[in-house]
Amino acid sequence: MKSGRRGAGQAVEPGRGTRKGIRMKQDAGSRSIGDLLLDRLAGMGITHVFGVPGDYNLGFLDLIEAREDLEWVGNVNELNAAYAADGYARIRGYAALVTTYGVGELSALNGVAGSFAESVPVLQITGMPATQAQADGLPVHHGLVDGDAGHFRRIYDEVTGASATLTADHAADEIDRVITAVVEQKRPGYLGLPADLVSAPARPGTTTVAPATEPELSSFAVRAKEMLSDATDVVVLVDHLADRFGALDRVRALIGEGKLSSAVVAGGKGLIDEDTPGFLGLYIGALSDPDVRDAVETADVVVGVGLKLVDLSSGGFTARLDPRRLIDVQPGHVVAGGRRFDTAPMAAVLDVVRSAAAERGPASPPPVRKPPAAGEFTPGAELTQDVFWVLVERFLKAGDLVAADQGTSYYGMLGTRLPPGVTLIGQPIWASIGYTLPAMLGAQLAAERHRRALLFIGDGAAGLTVQELGTIVRQGLAPIVFLLDNDGYTCERPIGGWSAGYNDVAKWNWTALPAAFGAHDPLVRSAGAVGELLDVLREAESSPGRLTFVEVRLGRHDLPELLAEIGKTLVHRND
Repeated sequence: MKSGRRGAGQAVEPGRGTRKGIRMKQDAGSRSIGDLLLDRLAGMGITHVFGVPGDYNLGFLDLIEAREDLEWVGNVNELNAAYAADGYARIRGYAALVTTYGVGELSALNGVAGSFAESVPVLQITGMPATQAQADGLPVHHGLVDGDAGHFRRIYDEVTGASATLTADHAADEIDRVITAVVEQKRPGYLGLPADLVSAPARPGTTTVAPATEPELSSFAVRAKEMLSDATDVVVLVDHLADRFGALDRVRALIGEGKLSSAVVAGGKGLIDEDTPGFLGLYIGALSDPDVRDAVETADVVVGVGLKLVDLSSGGFTARLDPRRLIDVQPGHVVAGGRRFDTAPMAAVLDVVRSAAAERGPASPPPVRKPPAAGEFTPGAELTQDVFWVLVERFLKAGDLVAADQGTSYYGMLGTRLPPGVTLIGQPIWASIGYTLPAMLGAQLAAERHRRALLFIGDGAAGLTVQELGTIVRQGLAPIVFLLDNDGYTCERPIGGWSAGYNDVAKWNWTALPAAFGAHDPLVRSAGAVGELLDVLREAESSPGRLTFVEVRLGRHDLPELLAEIGKTLVHRND
């Protein structure tokens, strides 16, 4: 019971809503529930809504299509829609996803769970059966026909910060409660919208804002000064939550004004300009470059900003950050030298750290990062992972929007040196393969259209979500897609089954896909030798704004060095 709808219009410049992301455009009592909800989305700076039509949400979609400030982006399936919304939210700040009851919302669940794990604020809106049908327990389609319409919302309770099934009496309050949780927690929220309530009047809400707890900034300031006053070597270590909670400007000011060394973990790649004086590189525990590891782990003080270390980002839990020398800045609290302080937002905490760092005594100059090694390559030689990523590094430009899928693509990209202003989209925590192709759709719609977009994805991963290439084409987007064809799930092979059949995938005619998905005059090439790739990169450079699809043929057992080492840690832990 689904019907396709064609998206229209052009992307707009990114924008954010007012404080807490909710702009009250109309009094609730003068609007329908559906219009009130859409007003709230627009007030968050959202201009595109992702999803798949179904009969329970069609009335709501009619309202979206009637608006000039919102564009419906119909996706191929709900999982891809959730991935696209995630990519959009990483660039725009927030995103909205609309599905139908049961079959639609459960198809989107994996993508929303990934947003929860990686702190991406996406609002999932599910069109539900009418209120009376739910109350009567009618055995409606897309349901479990057991009289309980709440199964799926309860499932979403596990992967959202707040959820509600809207009612006529309390819709306005519940909409604002859930959206406020999305904005403050930077995690998904869920709203169930019964079909009969879309056009029902929104009764005025009575939402009140809870008083804020008194932050312990003054006590923390004393502790920070104690830790930093005699610190010679200070390293600022950055992860993705610094970006999600809007603290990057303060992080950069802290590094620059304090003349401090800095490093990133996997989720923070690209958040610090790698040309910044004192930038060390990627810290990934025992798998780090030895100089980076030594600088981080022996520093007098490490200021961790938004750290959320997991097995894949900590080198298999080999990160060694001494709690006595760690100022661990998290959303809502900070732990300094083992003592916890409940504080104001990250930005205010970092202002305190910056002040304390400015008062400290003489410090060692930040180390100079080693320049990348120069190299010449034989044009006729077969491409390897090592050579491919060196050539990619030379191809990247300042300001590029880059998505690298989990596996060889992501860990290959982690080893590159990024130019200033590059945004890297990946999923180092949830690590769901296929995520980046739909995520690039969302990210491009959220970003300025003049940003060049590059997607790196393996053949196994692309097999899951490549249908969304059709939506990319329909939206008039033109990313440069590098399809890394290494004949299967190469990232899984070192963990178990170097030659096992379960790591093999069907061999597709990749270069035929752009035309099959409706692309007109794309640049399509296949490269398996160094010279072939160099030719393709030159062509892509001279064809801006043209959809480019490059099949990159690589060895089935060839891995980026970092991924090979991570594979060893996974083997050890799984034994």
